[in-house]
Amino acid sequence: MFDLSQLQTFDFENSHLLRLTINEADREIAWQQAQHHSNPISRYNAYLNGACLNAVLNWLSEWLAGEAFPQPSVWHSQDISSIWEVVNGTAIEIGDTRLVLIPSAEGDLEELCVPQEWVDIPNWSADYYLPVQVDLDGDEDEFWVEVCGFATHRQLKNEGTYSAGDRTYALPTKELTQSLVVMQITLGLNLQAEVSPLPSLSELKATELLQDLGNPSVYSPRLIFPFEQWASFLANDQCRQQLYNQRILPEVAAVAAAPSVMIQSQANLLQRAKNYFQAGWQMTDEIIEKLGIFDPNLVFAVAGSEAYRYGGSSSHSGIPTLLDLLHDRNKGNQLRAADLLGRVEPGNAEAISALTNLLKTTQDDDVRCQAAVSLGKLDPKNSAAGVRIGKIIELTIRLDTARVLLEITLLPEESDQTNVYLRVLPVRSKTLPLNLEVFVLDEDGEVLWEEQADSDTNRFQNDFSGTMGDYFQVKVVYQEVSITEDFTI
Repeated sequence: MFDLSQLQTFDFENSHLLRLTINEADREIAWQQAQHHSNPISRYNAYLNGACLNAVLNWLSEWLAGEAFPQPSVWHSQDISSIWEVVNGTAIEIGDTRLVLIPSAEGDLEELCVPQEWVDIPNWSADYYLPVQVDLDGDEDEFWVEVCGFATHRQLKNEGTYSAGDRTYALPTKELTQSLVVMQITLGLNLQAEVSPLPSLSELKATELLQDLGNPSVYSPRLIFPFEQWASFLANDQCRQQLYNQRILPEVAAVAAAPSVMIQSQANLLQRAKNYFQAGWQMTDEIIEKLGIFDPNLVFAVAGSEAYRYGGSSSHSGIPTLLDLLHDRNKGNQLRAADLLGRVEPGNAEAISALTNLLKTTQDDDVRCQAAVSLGKLDPKNSAAGVRIGKIIELTIRLDTARVLLEITLLPEESDQTNVYLRVLPVRSKTLPLNLEVFVLDEDGEVLWEEQADSDTNRFQNDFSGTMGDYFQVKVVYQEVSITEDFTI
């Protein structure tokens, strides 16, 4: 059993965290290999995993050299790209023991977040899961990875929080075992929980998945089909490789997936938005609920309607009042009424009709966006339905952290056009941080739009149109901190 406590370059007495430098040549190789993926998210995922893997594997190989233990090897090294195209994480095997590295580029890693595939697919599951913080944004010779402890498979299954939205198991880093010496001591023990076998997948269903998921504009194919079907497909080496091959050949993918592309571009913006959940985006309602934010400005004049105020009722009793407020002269009332109508039971004909009519009559962009988003909740296949997603951007300067909400609303337009409505909003503050800058860049890095906050700026907003597959970036800059988010319509 290899003794991690003897590592010469690391003092376990003063810290439980293992930090390793990323070799510049390895980083460049990882970058070049990452270009053989279908879209910006897959390419960055491959880059992150490649850089992380090289640093950790080089260290493990050097440390185990000359010891009476098997040399570490990368599981599925021959077709690792087919995994990185769709799932975050890399498995390393040391004899019969398997470790899974879960890299993250987040500044402060607060939790281990493991894709369900590494936990619930029998031949993918591991003994240990290691969150690895990766810094690829530093100056030359300052790129590094830091192993932030580990969790066992049994711990993830029994104590982890499962999220159906992005299909992950999560554990706060404070609940992980931080000392790798403990992992050394337990190597060889059975630390896996029982995993149910996967159902068999028919050839017809496998062909359907390959056709629907082969389109490279589907950024998170792992979230489209029920997990059992997706897992059975992914666990099949031939199916997984065929999916990868099809996604990196646009001309093949375009022919194979043309019918589903048309359906998505016209009527299923919600599914396209879900492609970004793996990259940390969420439905904006979920973010607001998590932060405990509620807009109190709506004048809600009907007694006994508190449940509707908080979206907790699905009865019809409050709808007439909400319908009246849709035509109120107060914009805040209109916005909140449109929001609340989106919280009644899906398929409510009266609410759908009212929201559809509001879309045709309003001249206000904010009201139009909210009406389309609420319509999307009630009737996702409606040709006028929109979807709104958001992401909290943390801008840490020394010991101070400023937070803003980056929000993107997608609205269908005529033909194959989609309207993109971008907003940057303060979090728990009335104004944006002073001198905060926001840029929208095209695929060539050219600035399409930019704004800078003054002492009274309470939001940035901009809208533009594009076709499915158009790529842009949103860059948020605060003092010396810069964060860029990639987006493909």
